[in-house]
Amino acid sequence: MITKSAFMDWCECSKGAWLARYEPHRMVAGKVSAFDRMLARDGYAVEDAVRDWVSGWPDAEDCSFQVVFSDGRFEARADLVRTVADGGIDIFEIKSSSSVRRSGRDQLVDLTFQTVVARRSGHQVRGASIMHVDPDYVRGERLEPDALLVAVDVTREVNELAAEVEAKMMEAAHHFSLVDIDRSGCDCRYRSASSRCAAFAYLNPDIGPDSAHVLPRISAKRLQMLDGEGRLAIGDVREADVTTHQLPVLQAFHDGRPVIDHEGIAAFLQPLAWPLTFYDYETFASAVPIATGLSPHRQLPVQFSAHVLHEDGRLEHHEHLSPAPGLHDALVDALVASLPAFGSVIVWNESFEKSCNRRLCEHLPERRPFLEDLNNRTVDLMLPFRAHYVDHRFGGSVSIKNVLPVVCPHLAYDETAVHDGAGAMEAWLEMFETEDVRRRSDLDVQLRRYCALDSFAMVEIFRFLKNVVAAPAG
Repeated sequence: MITKSAFMDWCECSKGAWLARYEPHRMVAGKVSAFDRMLARDGYAVEDAVRDWVSGWPDAEDCSFQVVFSDGRFEARADLVRTVADGGIDIFEIKSSSSVRRSGRDQLVDLTFQTVVARRSGHQVRGASIMHVDPDYVRGERLEPDALLVAVDVTREVNELAAEVEAKMMEAAHHFSLVDIDRSGCDCRYRSASSRCAAFAYLNPDIGPDSAHVLPRISAKRLQMLDGEGRLAIGDVREADVTTHQLPVLQAFHDGRPVIDHEGIAAFLQPLAWPLTFYDYETFASAVPIATGLSPHRQLPVQFSAHVLHEDGRLEHHEHLSPAPGLHDALVDALVASLPAFGSVIVWNESFEKSCNRRLCEHLPERRPFLEDLNNRTVDLMLPFRAHYVDHRFGGSVSIKNVLPVVCPHLAYDETAVHDGAGAMEAWLEMFETEDVRRRSDLDVQLRRYCALDSFAMVEIFRFLKNVVAAPAG
C-alpha cells in the first residue's frame, strides 16, 4: 500500500523513499525541531477552525473529516469530504498556509493524489478545493472561522493534473516493487542541506562538510557541472567557477584562514554614530490569530533586548517581555523609554527588524515617527561578514549562530534551553498559556537570557571588528 506521504516522499527523492520503506536503518532521523512543532500546532488549530466553520454549513451532516480512500494499491486520507446529492463527493484539503501554493505544485499534487485514489476506489469526485487562512483577516474579540478561512475551488487544475499524477503513481509503484536500487547518489545530490532526504549521507558518502555545497547560493546546475568533472570537493573548485559573492568564501576554504578586508571593515565602522544601540526582537505568529487585532502568520514582536554602548565604554541593558499577545503598545512604549533618540541602531539581518517596525506602524500609527526613525538609523552588523571578514569555519553561512562561536568563542547559546527563534516562539506561547507558575517563571528566565545574549553578542562582535581593524596598525 502506497500512502500519500510515501508518494510525496518519492516525488522528492525516489531512492530516499525506497530506503525509508525497506531499510529505515539507513535513514538519519532529524530531531523534531521547535519549528516543526509550531507547524504541527498551526495545522491542528486550522483544522479545529474548519470544524467550527463546517458545523454551521446547511449540509454539515453530509461532511466527514479524515476519510480514507484505498484501491488496494494506493491509500489516501482526505481532510474533509462532503457527500453531494447525486452520490458524488467534494474533497477538501486543509492547509495552514495563507494561499494556494502553486510553486512546485506540491499542494495541488497532494490533492490530486487524493482525487485519483478516490476515483480508483469507485467514488465520483465532483469537486476539489483547498482551504487556507485569509492573510487579510483581522481577529475581533472572538474568532470568526467563516471570515478566517477561504475555500478555493481547484477542480479544474486537479483534473488537468490527474493523468500526470496517476502516471507518476504508477512509476512510484514500480519503484517500490524493486528488490534493490542503485545506491550511488540520489535526487538530493545537488540540493542544499535543508532540502535533502534522510538517507543523503548513506547515498552520497563522498559529499562531506567541505564540498562545493557550502558556497552561498550555488546553483544545482553549477554543482552538477562540478560533479561531472569530479571537482565537487571545495579544494578542487577554482576561482573561475564561482561568482564574485562566492569568491571570498572559496578563498577562505582554500587558505584555511579568514579572508580579511581591513579597509572594507573600517569603512563600515567609520560612519557609526555614538551611542550604539544593539537590539533584537523575538516575535510570535500563528495561522489562527490568538488575540484581538492580530492576523494570520503576521509576525509581531513580543520581546526585545537592547544593549546601549557609549563611547566611553559604558554598557546599558534594557529589555521587555510581553506577558500576553496583542500588547504591542506596551512593548513600543518600553522601546521609547529605553533607546536613545540619536546614534546608530545596530541589528543582525536588518530586513527582519525593519519589517517588524513597519508592521508595528500599522498597528500603532501614533508611533510611526519613532519607528521610522529607528529604521532610518539602522545598520546591519551582518554585512561585513558577507565580504570583508569571511572565515571557512562559518560553513558558508553568515547567521549569527555560525559567526558568533568563531569570532567570540567565549560566548555560546545554551542548547538545553531556548536557543533559536522558533524555540523562543514556542516557549513564549507556553509561558502565556501555562497555569504552572514555576514553569512560567522558568520560561521567562530562558527567554530573557536568550534574547539578551542575541543583543550582547552583537556588542562583542562589534568589538571584535574594532580589534581586527586595529590589529595591522598595532
